[in-house]
Amino acid sequence: MLAALSVRSYTKTMQQHSHDFYQLVLPLNGHIAIQVAEFNGNVGVGEGICIAPNRQHHFNAEQAARFVVADLAVVPNNLSTAPSPVFRITPPLQSLLGYIEVQLTHSYSNALQASMVALFTQLLASQPTVKQLDARITPVLSRIHQNIASAHTVADLAKTACMGVTQFKQKFTDATGMGLRSYLIKLRMDKARALLSQTDTPIIQVAALVGYDDVSSFTRRFTHYFGNPPKYYHRKNG
Repeated sequence: MLAALSVRSYTKTMQQHSHDFYQLVLPLNGHIAIQVAEFNGNVGVGEGICIAPNRQHHFNAEQAARFVVADLAVVPNNLSTAPSPVFRITPPLQSLLGYIEVQLTHSYSNALQASMVALFTQLLASQPTVKQLDARITPVLSRIHQNIASAHTVADLAKTACMGVTQFKQKFTDATGMGLRSYLIKLRMDKARALLSQTDTPIIQVAALVGYDDVSSFTRRFTHYFGNPPKYYHRKNG
């Protein structure tokens, strides 16, 4: 079979099936409730699940949730031999997922699909397969990724996680490798760069989509983060 990447959503109705290839489901926002092998729980942003060939699985999700789904004939050994089907996603792969979402939403070609699959499978080999995310952080990441333009605060997200502020800060950093402010900046800047370089969305609209009402503030932040202004990537796209 040819390896393939797609962006999908599911329904709240519980479904079940199996397939004769590996399937990886990686949340872009929201989470999926899934039962496969010995695992029965939620897989959210920052995680992925590897479903082995011919393995019956049951699943459902909120329809607004979106996922990158990879259908592969083989997967790296770190996934095929892991004790759990759930694995953590590193920041480079998380960034690639956002890029894949933009690409598959706005354009498609066989050459593009092949290049994305090659990079995706290369990054898969570096994914850790132990220490799942703290289950209390899963709804927090889902909330952030469902609306990256919102003014997410530590206090509000700590309530979502049912934690005190101090504990939440530590658990969030443990889960993502960075504090909330750094995480939001990275998420927004990566999304902005993908939109600028892969679509014809105007800069002012890109700024709004990633939470900046003032395009000048967005331009300063973007330039500081990447070393080039937004128009540099927009010009390349044009």
